[in-house]
This record gives sequence, structure tokens and C-alpha cells, in this order.
Amino acid sequence: ELRRVVIAAGLLKRRYAYYLARSSICFALLILALALSFVLPTRVGWTVVIAILLGFALVQIALIGHDAGHLAVFQDSRKNWALGQLCWSLIGGIGFWYWNDRHNRHHAHTNDVAEDPDIKGEGLLGIAFTEQEAAERKGWRRLALKYQPLLIVLGLLLFAFAHQVLGWLFAIRRLRGRRRFFEIMLLTLNTLLWIILIALLGWRGVGMFIGSHIVASLYLAAIIAPNHKGMPVWAKGRKLSFLERQVLSSRNVNSHPIWDFLYGGLNYQIEHHLFPTMPRVHLKQARSIVKPFCATHSLPYEEVSPIASYRMVFAEFTRLRRALSVEG
Repeated sequence: ELRRVVIAAGLLKRRYAYYLARSSICFALLILALALSFVLPTRVGWTVVIAILLGFALVQIALIGHDAGHLAVFQDSRKNWALGQLCWSLIGGIGFWYWNDRHNRHHAHTNDVAEDPDIKGEGLLGIAFTEQEAAERKGWRRLALKYQPLLIVLGLLLFAFAHQVLGWLFAIRRLRGRRRFFEIMLLTLNTLLWIILIALLGWRGVGMFIGSHIVASLYLAAIIAPNHKGMPVWAKGRKLSFLERQVLSSRNVNSHPIWDFLYGGLNYQIEHHLFPTMPRVHLKQARSIVKPFCATHSLPYEEVSPIASYRMVFAEFTRLRRALSVEG
């Protein structure tokens, strides 16, 4: 019923002009950051400014790749995949096929303790996001629970670095044929481009690499964490309709032009999870349909300010830390 209303409103139609304009802005920011690195004085302060701008541009480009991975940009899947590889593998250095596999599993099993990779502790740092997942751990991941607060801080700072490593491992271990060849080629090219930049700029290049990736890590964490952390989680096999799983497990951040730009549409997390192929420019309009629909069907629809969302995430990690301390 909801999907019919959304289709009738034309909200699943492609928006090529929007994505052309948005992509142009994102790549212009990237080019600006790189150009400034060659013209601004080689002082630490200016290098920090460049690193912040570059990290911001990398995440904005990754968000275009996110939409392409959901087939929201083009009608043709191959064109979406090509754009996704450009944004993720070549520009961001994070394997597109790794991200696509992980993210699609997250959408299919949102907040499922056993199946959602975003809450079951997949990754290099082994952060636990639920008590059940923590209780089932063995080996080094069990030991890592004692250092959870430190791991969360490291996760915030090293988010982009960790996913780059995981992208390489996924390409080597899981991909085959042409897909594997092109993924490794693009990731290698990303590495070579950074090596060339560092060779040209010296220590400023090193600072730009480390600083931009820390900024990208913090930025990615800031726009991802509010979406599901602290929302209900589900045991494996829990019988829920698609509508219930996506609405009850997701949290929106208030609609506002600034948040829409900074979050890249992910502030409309409920609408995005219900209609992942929807162009992000339509998500705000979809909200005006989905929110009253949920009210009519007595489905809780959570939407809060950015500050409130971060408080909820912090409160959830605090609760989990205390629970793990008691268990330990």
C-alpha cells in the first residue's frame, strides 16, 4: 500500500540532473582541496585546513557512491556499479564490492544480531554493539571486550583506514575474474596516486593523507552512528515484516537543508531503508508520506535532532559498557 503511493508520487524515478549537479559539487571540492595543497603556504595550520576539506570531499563523494550502490542514480545496474567503483575504490580507496556486499547485508537484516554486519562485530577492531553478540564471542574478540572504550575511540579515528584494509582483503579473498581484476587495479591506482602526491608535497602530503582519513573516519561515524545504534535489535529468526523491521530499527535526524547536505540523505534513514533505490532528493517528500502512514498503522516513527541522536548513541554505548563490566 505504501509503495503504491510512493510510486504514484513519482518518487522512484531517476533524477539525473540532480546527481550531475551534486556530483559536480563533490568533485569540485576534491579538486579545490588538491589545488590548495600546491598554492597555500606550507604551514601546519594550512595543511590542517586542507586535510579537513579533503576528508569532507572524500565522504561526500563516497555518499554519491553509496547511492550508486543502491542503484539510485542510473537505471542501468552496470552504470551504477561503475560510478560506485569510481567513488569508493578509486577516489576513497575503500573497495566498492566489499562495501556493497556489507551494506546490502545490513539492509536485508537490519539490527539482526546474527546477520547484520554493522552490529555483529565484523571488522578489524572487534567492537561489540550488543550484549548477546558479546556473550557469544570467543578468542581474541572475547578479550577485546575488556578494552571496548578504547576500541570505540580507535574506531572513530581509524574507521576509514580499517575499511580500506577490509576492502583489500575482500577483493583478494572473495572476488573472482574481471571483477577482482578491476577492483584490485582501482585500489592499487588509489595507492599510487597517494604515493605520487606525497612524493610531490613531502611531509604536507603525509599530513594530508593521515589528516584527511581521520576527518573522513570521524565524519562517516557521525553520519552513520545515529541511524540504528540504540534502536531495537532482533534475534535471528524473529518474524517481522519488511516494513516493521526497517521502521522500528531505524532513526531519522530532523529534516533541514543543512542536515540534508551534511548527511547526504542518510538523515532520512527510515525512508532510505524502506526505499533504498530512491534518489536521495526525493527522500524528504517520501517522509511526508511515510510518517503519517506509520502513525495510521501505529508504528513508532523515531525522529530527533542531531544532538539528541548523538546523546542516544552515547547513552547506548555507556549502557553496554556497564553491562559488559558487570558480566566481566
